[in-house]
Order: sequence, then structure tokens, then C-alpha cells
Amino acid sequence: MFIVTGLSLLLLLYVGFGEGKRGYEQIHIEKITAQGRLIQNSIEKYLRDDLPLGQYAGFQTLVTPIVESDDFDAIAVYDNLGRQVFVVVDKNKPQLPEPSSAIMRIKQDIEVDYGETHYQIVLPLRTRYDTVGSLVVMSPTKIVTQRLRAGFETLPFLVAALSLLFAVVIAIASPSIQATRFPWIPIGYALTFVIMSVFVILTLVTLYFDGIQGKAKASAFTLSQRVNDVVEFKLNVKDFVGLESAFKEYLRLNSEISEAAMIIDDRILVTTDDKKKGSAWVSDPKNFEYAVDLSRADQQRRISLAVTVPRNVVYGRVMRSVKNFAALFIGAAFLSGLFLQVAGSLQRQRSSREAPATDADMASLGEATLVIVKPVFFLAVFLDSLTYSFLPKFMQGAALASGASVGFASLPFTAYYLCFALSLIPAGNFADRYGPRPLIVTGLILASASVLGLALPLDIWSLTGLRSLSGIGQGVLFIGVQTYILSVTPPAKKTQGAAIIVFGFQGGMISGMALGSLMVNFLQPQGIFMLAGVVGFATCLYAIQLIPAMAKKQERRVGLGAAISRLYGDLKKVMTNGEFLKAIFFIGIPAKAILTGTVTFALPLLLGQLEYRQEDIGQIIMLYGLGVVAASGRVSRVVDRTRNTQSILFWGATLSGAGLVLIGLVGNVSNAMLGTAIVIIGVVVVGIAHGFINAPVVTHVGQSDLADRIGANPVTTTYRFLERIGHVAGPFLVSQLFLIWGQGLYILTWIGIVTAGLGVLFLLGNFSTRMRMVRTEPAE
Repeated sequence: MFIVTGLSLLLLLYVGFGEGKRGYEQIHIEKITAQGRLIQNSIEKYLRDDLPLGQYAGFQTLVTPIVESDDFDAIAVYDNLGRQVFVVVDKNKPQLPEPSSAIMRIKQDIEVDYGETHYQIVLPLRTRYDTVGSLVVMSPTKIVTQRLRAGFETLPFLVAALSLLFAVVIAIASPSIQATRFPWIPIGYALTFVIMSVFVILTLVTLYFDGIQGKAKASAFTLSQRVNDVVEFKLNVKDFVGLESAFKEYLRLNSEISEAAMIIDDRILVTTDDKKKGSAWVSDPKNFEYAVDLSRADQQRRISLAVTVPRNVVYGRVMRSVKNFAALFIGAAFLSGLFLQVAGSLQRQRSSREAPATDADMASLGEATLVIVKPVFFLAVFLDSLTYSFLPKFMQGAALASGASVGFASLPFTAYYLCFALSLIPAGNFADRYGPRPLIVTGLILASASVLGLALPLDIWSLTGLRSLSGIGQGVLFIGVQTYILSVTPPAKKTQGAAIIVFGFQGGMISGMALGSLMVNFLQPQGIFMLAGVVGFATCLYAIQLIPAMAKKQERRVGLGAAISRLYGDLKKVMTNGEFLKAIFFIGIPAKAILTGTVTFALPLLLGQLEYRQEDIGQIIMLYGLGVVAASGRVSRVVDRTRNTQSILFWGATLSGAGLVLIGLVGNVSNAMLGTAIVIIGVVVVGIAHGFINAPVVTHVGQSDLADRIGANPVTTTYRFLERIGHVAGPFLVSQLFLIWGQGLYILTWIGIVTAGLGVLFLLGNFSTRMRMVRTEPAE
């Protein structure tokens, strides 16, 4: 418990540190960029008069006060050939890096070069006609590094203390906890996580406050330098035209500044807020305020310059971190809860070997043997789901880099699901002959190696091959886990055994999406691929160590040819049954196609197109899995009690369509917050809708007339095989729709309408069948 909790809290600390670095670094870069833009504007005003860059006078005077601050090491100007024209270096003579390569490919936009020792902000210098050079602002990275280290250096000790405290308290209270059904361990873990989160959030608040205050201070200092001569030479401010325009231009370049004003004897003379001109200056507690005194000692007038920044700027940044921590908590809770369960099972196994076993002990041991396999399937899904938030965009980039159309980005997804489906029958036959353990180990090795291989610089065709290999590995692993569960699960625990597959898929996807979408910001896609590969190989070692070898079956074994022949025979029987065809083509296949084609392929691309961050994309898609989990349990109980699957499936299809239509409407919404709310509601609705479909549709075909005639097992097995058509077809069909009608959210609207229409056809078909049966019954 100490290890599991410690790793969870270290993961929280790692993400918190990454959030802090990203946020504070962004504030720092915005600060130095804003000051660079003031210099850029001054030089460009000169260039727009058709004067040569090399003859610009006053660069030294303009730049020296800025370079003398702690945030800058040097500011230089280069021409469009990369030759240095001007440079001002800090008086401490720091070791400067080579100029950024961006000066040789100057663009219209500002470019940031994140070097090891310095940030280099490259700003283009333009005449009225073209770009003639660049301004390079150099700031040492140690400023950010030192501030982060000061903020986070004590938190690892807190991680160790909280983890140890949790483990000790649980160990001491273990007899009492086992005697009650109250979930003390999950509550204790959640409390530990929340306490750590509070300390991380407080650290981020302090960090962001310092950053924003530093930005306001630097902005006020820079603006004061521009108006200092007016005060220095005792000139009358009212005699100058354009001061208010200069202040407003300054405000435009510093988007987080709410107001800038020049105050003379407590009266506002120049301001960016016209309503306050001439009134007394009043401080607002809702704002950060930084004032620079411009008065000379021999002047009677008191002149100052004030800059304000709203405090809610900091709160907005912190709230994003809180949202990310909430998603992290959900992902970590699934992982930690799983391994805490496994830890308890290992303890029970050890106790059973050390003491004579009672009937209750044997039942507990059987349950423990079942729990041991939980992490295998969970982590197999988890390692794939780590990549879901960025994999479609990654594949699009690989397709373009290979000289292929973006439509080929769906090829790796289609190949994955196709190979997954084709591997099921041979894997099942192998499991009958040799048991599940070789399949589990082989599947993990293939899945891990193929994801790890994505980190290599490969073209779209090689990536497709790796995803095909991954599909085979995941399919083989799925059959291995399923066979193991069927072999060790006692009759009274069949439902619990089936729940392992459901929990592993949904929990692994939720946890993987939450963590992968957060960590990709720090590790980049290649880092996530390597992390997923390490997780896979670690899981493989776990399986080799703890999954027992099963005794070989002694009954007559069925060959692969016989298995395929049997499946072919079952296909012929079910494909002539109208009720089965309606269930598979109106409900089952569309649901799986929506999962693979829209939720995991199209939605990340479309949200990225709308400039959503990677973590936001992952967290939104994570809500789909939470919706499925939330709905599945309740819906399954309703179906078991009422046996009415038709209306449940109809509502599942209709709600699924409605959710997609809702997401598609976001393209017509201009308000960003409202658009995000609609996307979230739509994704949750689709998740809940699929909770109405996933289990009930299997029950529906399993209790049909066809199942009564040929057996429930052949019907459900055939259904499971055929629904893979949706998995395979989803990404391909959506990519073709993108190619034909463009990559837009309106595509999801039409998919939603068609899905809801199929649900109506399913219900009408069953209603008309019942009506014919009533009409053919003889009158009493």
C-alpha cells in the first residue's frame, strides 16, 4: 500500500510540476515577448518610412534599461541573411547560445526557441512591403528552473510522509477494516490524494501569483521608460499628443493587463480607460497593482505610473490545473484501486499457504486467483489508451510526411481492428490446446513491442504494420484472459469473472486517456510510446511471475479448420434470421463503428482543429468511458429484471444519435465555454447510450427465437465476431466522409441522424414482427 500510494502521489507531483513549469514558463515567455514587441514596434515604425535597418539610431538607448533587468541576457537584431546588425549584452557578460535557426527562416509570426540554457524569442522586423530582419530576445532558462525548484523542493518529502502514514494507519486498523463492509481503504486513499493535491495547488497558486506580479512589474517598468523623458525634462504631459494611443497600444500588446494609467497628484491624467480620466485613482482589491514613481526629488508634483492585472487571471490558470488534477485522480484511482485489490489477494494467497485452509479460505483463495489477472487486461487496454488523445493527429502527420493523403491516417486504425478480429479464432483454438498463459504472455509482448516501435521515425506504411501487430497482440491477449477467467472462475462467480473484462476495458481506457493526455504535454508522443512499451513489458513480467500455468485439457481437441468450419456454419444459420440481422446491423455494428470511428478517431482530430489542448481532448473522451461505466450496471439490472431488451436498445441508438448531433452543433456556436459544455454533454450522452447497448444487445440475441433453436452460445459467439465489422469499418468510413465532404463537425451531425434512424428502424421492425404474430394467432 505504501508503494501504490507513493507512486500515485509521485505521479500527481510529476503532473503538478509539469503544469507549474508549463504555466510559469508561459507567463515568463509572455512577459519577455511583450517587452520584445515594444522594441519591435519602435524599430518597425522607423522601417515603414523606407529607412534601412542598419541605420536605425537609438537601439542601445532603447534596449539597455531592459537588458539590465534580471530577465534578459541579451537582445540582438539580425538582417534577413542572419547577420548580426545590433546587439546589447548584459553587463555581467553571460555565456550566450548560438542564434536560433529561426532567424534564417523568418516568418510573419513570433517564434520561440526553447534551448537548454536560454529561451530565444524571435520577432520579425517588417517594412510596409516585406520582412527585412529579426529581433532576438534571449532570456536564461535558469530563472524558471530556480523558481520551480524553490516551490516544489519540499513536496517529495510530503509524498513519502503521506504514503507512509496511509500504509501504517491501514496496517494498524486492518482487523477492524476487515470486520466491516465500509470502504475505509478507498476513502483513506482518496483523502491522502486530496491532501497532496491541496499542497500542489497551493504551490501553483503561489507560483502563478509571483509570475503575474513579475509580469505586471516588468510591464510597468517598460512603460515607465517610454514616458520617463517627459518627467525628466519637466515637460507638461498635456502638451504631448498620442500618449493615450501609446498606452492603449501597450495594453493591446499585454493582453493580461487590465489598465495602465499615468497619475499626477492622485488624479488620472492618461489612462487606457476613458471613463476614469480626470478622476482620483482608487485601488481595486480584485486586481494586482504595481506602481512606478516617476517624480523627481526637486518636483512638487507627484507623478506615478500604475499597471493593474485582474487576480482572476491567476485563478483561471489554477482552475485549469484543478481540472487536470481531477482527471488525474480518476485515472490514478482506477490504477491504485486495482493494485490495492491485487495486494490484498497476494496477502490472502500467502496466508493460505502458511495455514490450513477452511472452506471460507478456499473461496477467498479462488477469488484471489481471479483478481490476479485483473491488471493484465486492464494494463493492456491502458497502454493503448495512453495514445488515444493524440494518435489520430500523429497518424495524419505521418501520412502527409510519407507523401500520402490524410485519408490514409485511418489505415492504421482499420488494420488494428481487422487484425484484432482475425486473431480471435486461431487464438481460441490455441487456448483450447495449450491453455491461456502462453497467449497472455505472447499478446503482451506483441502489444508492448508494437507500441514501443511507434517512437521510431517511420512512414505511414510501417506504422500501419505496427498497429496490425498490436491488434494481433491485443486479440491474442483478450482470448488468453477470457480463457483464464473461464478456467478459474467457480460457477457462483461467473458474473464477477465477466466484470473483469468490462472493468478492464472501460477502466483501462478511462485511466489511459486521463494520464496520456496530461503527460503528452511533457513527454511528447515519442515519450508516451516509450512509456506505454515499458508498462507493457512490466505487465508481461507480472504475468510470467503470477499467472499460473493451467493443466492441459484431456478431451478431444478441435482443430483450427474445424473451428472455422463451425463458425461458417453458425454464420449461415444466423445470417438468414431477420431478428439477428436487425440487431447486428441496426444496433451492434453502428455502436462499435461510432466508438472507433468517431470517439477515438474523428473526435480528437476535430477538437484539435478547434484548438483544444491535448489534455482537454483526452479528458473529454474519458467522459465517454465514464458514461458507459455509469450506465452499464443500472441498465443490466433493468434488463435482467424485465427481459425487455428492445426498448433499451432503441433508446441506446436514439441517444447515441442525439449525442453525436449535439457535438456536431458545436461548429455553429461562437461562445467557447458554451461550445465546450455542449461537447461534454454530447460525449457523456453517447457514453451513456452505449451503456444501454453493450451488454443488452448480447442478451437480446441470446434470448431470441434463433438462440432457442440453435443454442445461445453459437448465436452470441457469432454476434461477437460480426460486431467487429463495426470496429474495422468505423475509422475507414469516417476518413472517407472527411475526404468527400471535408473535415468538419457537421459530419458527426449526419452520422448521428443516421444512427438514430437505424434505432427507429430496429424498433419498427420488431413492432411489425409482433403485429404479424398477433394477426396469425387463432381467435379464442
